[in-house]
Amino acid sequence: MLAATEEKKGIQSIELAYSVLKTISNADKPLTITEISKACGMSKSQLYRYLISLCKIGFLERKEDLTYSLGSELTLLGLRSIEKVDIREKAQPFIQELNDSLDETIALAIWGEIEGPIFISWEESKKPINLNVRVGSTMPLTQSATGKIFSAFYPREKTLPFIEKELEQNGKTLEEFETVMEGVKRDGYASINDYIPGITALSAPIFNQNKDLVAAMNVIGLSSVLNVSPESQAVQELLESCRILSRKLGYSI
Repeated sequence: MLAATEEKKGIQSIELAYSVLKTISNADKPLTITEISKACGMSKSQLYRYLISLCKIGFLERKEDLTYSLGSELTLLGLRSIEKVDIREKAQPFIQELNDSLDETIALAIWGEIEGPIFISWEESKKPINLNVRVGSTMPLTQSATGKIFSAFYPREKTLPFIEKELEQNGKTLEEFETVMEGVKRDGYASINDYIPGITALSAPIFNQNKDLVAAMNVIGLSSVLNVSPESQAVQELLESCRILSRKLGYSI
């Protein structure tokens, strides 16, 4: 009876730590201890002990301005969980088929709450291409083909903070980028050839039964070889693979 009672009661300190992590995760910017304390309903003295421990194990990062954001160790735990995500398993046959047909690198990306688009599957081309991008790598929303797919089709409340920050850093306006997004929505895919010199990337969306964007499939190759014109083999096969996979996930127009 005691064991059952204890199991039902749980461990309050773990629940409080989770409350802190979730509060910081839901924020669109790093938070001060005052902001976290107010959101979690904890005193600063009590909260401070949690922050110290969470920073020690890498679940949080304390910045120079004394604000807190999610840490890299938490990202790694998420990635290990991502490896078991259903979309990765369902997409793998399509990734392999595209890789065999096009002999280009094929990658699958999903949305990561901390860093934005993140690669969770990667099938190398047999061609000698040196890319500093692998499973776990994240992509910018405004400068990568993958990012443009998420910018165009993922909920704006999730993507806008990333988009605005990148545009400000690059001296571009939201109005200019919205024009690009309209083109992506119209064409149903995105391509880019200037993010990594000499490399062209092509990306298309995968939707589920709720018409939500769940992933982006990508073809990556040498700019001198990979043709991304609308009628090209790469574009047509990528779009068809994403259409079929979306239907398997319950998507219908």
